Amino acid sequence: MKTTYTLLFGLALTVVSGTAGAQSNALAIAPINNWSYFRHSSTATEGYLRGQASVLSALGQTNYANSLAAVNFQEAYRRQLENSRLYVQTYFERRELVRQYHEKYNNAPPTKEQWARVTEAALPDRLTKEQYDPVTGQLVWPHVLRTEEYAALRNRVHELMASRTPENSGDGSPSHKELSQLIDGLKRLLKENIDDVTPQQYAGAKWFLLSLDYEAELPALGRQPAPQPMKPTAPVAPATAS
Repeated sequence: MKTTYTLLFGLALTVVSGTAGAQSNALAIAPINNWSYFRHSSTATEGYLRGQASVLSALGQTNYANSLAAVNFQEAYRRQLENSRLYVQTYFERRELVRQYHEKYNNAPPTKEQWARVTEAALPDRLTKEQYDPVTGQLVWPHVLRTEEYAALRNRVHELMASRTPENSGDGSPSHKELSQLIDGLKRLLKENIDDVTPQQYAGAKWFLLSLDYEAELPALGRQPAPQPMKPTAPVAPATAS
């Protein structure tokens, strides 16, 4: 009987050992730490103290994170100011480079004397002494402008040029205004008759009118009085001897 119980007990141990070995991979046994489960306090006091410690730790982490955020903000603001300063500096440096480039490669603005020479060169030529006598005001017209269709305007120009004096002539004077209108009429009439003249004749007549217009803008010279004939003198009687 004792032998039978012994065999049965051994067989049961074998079965239990085999079953435990087969299930060892499927079951997870929580470790025991001082008779308590992992992450759990053994007593209420320990749990209270652990909670207070966690709160204090969280507050410390919050303050640390806030301090890092403040430092990062100040650093970002400093870099923003630095970028603004660099932007302004770069802007003015570029303007200075552009100014230096223009000074180096652009032509300098003309001086007053240069402007005067350019303006003088752009003016029409004055009438030559063969075309105009400034003392008498006599004009010698090109043959193209001597025809009958120009006679009315031409004769009035003759009168005004011959009657000009330093007092009633010059730019803006009444004689200048009327002469400008008459000469402008001669230019339009010449253009209407362009088909009746050669290109050289048209160019010569047009240039004469431009010079005449410029001459009318200038003050007239003083008219010299006509020479008076000398009065005959009575002969002196010879002296007689007493």
